[in-house]
Amino acid sequence: MRLKLKNIGIIKEADITLDGLTVIAGENDSGKSTIGKVLYSLVRILSKPYFESKDTDLSLQYLNPFNDYIDKLFKSQISQNGNIEFNYDDNIYDIAIVEDRCHKFGLKGKYEPNIESITTPLFIDSPFIWNMMSSLKTIGQLEKKIDVDFEVLETITDLYFVLTTKSKELKTKIKLNIETIIKGNIVETNLGEFSFHKENKNIELINTAMGIKYFGILQVLSDKNHFYNGQILILDEPEVHLHPKWQLELAKVIVYLVSKGVKVLVNSHSPYMIEALQRYSKKKNISNNFYLADECKIIEDDQALSKIFAKLSEPFDEFDKMDSEALNG
Repeated sequence: MRLKLKNIGIIKEADITLDGLTVIAGENDSGKSTIGKVLYSLVRILSKPYFESKDTDLSLQYLNPFNDYIDKLFKSQISQNGNIEFNYDDNIYDIAIVEDRCHKFGLKGKYEPNIESITTPLFIDSPFIWNMMSSLKTIGQLEKKIDVDFEVLETITDLYFVLTTKSKELKTKIKLNIETIIKGNIVETNLGEFSFHKENKNIELINTAMGIKYFGILQVLSDKNHFYNGQILILDEPEVHLHPKWQLELAKVIVYLVSKGVKVLVNSHSPYMIEALQRYSKKKNISNNFYLADECKIIEDDQALSKIFAKLSEPFDEFDKMDSEALNG
């Protein structure tokens, strides 16, 4: 896969290859999350029409659904005049954005969808999903009874669905051993409620650490067979709620998933996470691409890793400056 963006969100320009492990590093408000949301929206809508329509007119098939994602994920603030080019499954889609709406969803070349490669992407940006489970269940029940849209982000409703549904698809399943990291298991009752089982005790998730909740998402997704070869997993700043030691453990899990065929996009501003992903991916000899989001540009660069570490080490440079001033003062 390859994704090119021009004037989308705060991103002036981006050219990203998404094959194996892809890491985008940078400061806050540098456009990292924009990449994840655009990728999620595109893969999500491209997977739907195979089942819902045989219409070969791409403008009819994809334009309105993509606008629905723009409305929710970007609050209709994606671009006044931008362009997206997406090479997915050997089809190159050309998308024009004008005044925060998709005005063209075209195709360069012959349209040959590969049904065998269909996948639903997973987007994880926060372990707070566990705190929302009861509310999301209620919303789902209400939407079935009355004609109302509660405007919950698709990234959230899709994640809720897979956390509560066991996959029966005949795909290669990938199992994770999360129990050894969090010293317990996230378990589900017959009523669809989740808790953390540790040392023969069930602990309400509201009383567990955020790190356990994050790893718990991965554990449940694995238990319910939602990781498989060809899956696309987007992790937006996964290190936020994790101790540095657990950031390294998560990096191991990510690299393992990639080694089994999962395509993973990680947005991060943690030097621990980035270096761990670099070292473990090199050790496992898996495909990886590292990008620096800087000055609203995300471009491939042979020196990307060194630039990333130089950028993320700036706080330590400030500490060195303070030490020097203290010695000389």
